[in-house]
Amino acid sequence: RNIYNLGVKELRSLLGDKAMLALIVFAFTVSVYSSDTVMPGSLHLAPIAVADMDKSQLSSRIINAFYRPWFLEPELITADEMDAGLDAGRYTFAINIPPNFQRDVLADRQPEIQVNVDATRMSQAFTGNGYIQNIITGEVNSFIARYRDN
Repeated sequence: RNIYNLGVKELRSLLGDKAMLALIVFAFTVSVYSSDTVMPGSLHLAPIAVADMDKSQLSSRIINAFYRPWFLEPELITADEMDAGLDAGRYTFAINIPPNFQRDVLADRQPEIQVNVDATRMSQAFTGNGYIQNIITGEVNSFIARYRDN
């Protein structure tokens, strides 16, 4: 009973404090809404470029795996254009697929794909890097499984 009376007393004093009421309303409405809409929690239409030095079936599969709504259609570039495109803000991500990538994958040499990220777009850079790693790994594993089954 005492706790109930104390709670009622606090609510009455809160109703008399207009500044505190305004702060509470702001904190639970406007602030939550704006933080949700201003910065997306996931990747959305991120510009991506690919320097495909391999030009193989596997590299084509990897390139075609990047699609909307997470990425814009990948722009095919040369390795020399990667840094300039990232510096100019044309791409958030630039992927470099090395020569003989498919051959090395099939020979179990574990080749590496270079992923360059424009870190000035922090929210998309952090999330997108994980997406890209998962997409590439998934495509490579799927390709290997199909190749070995045949």
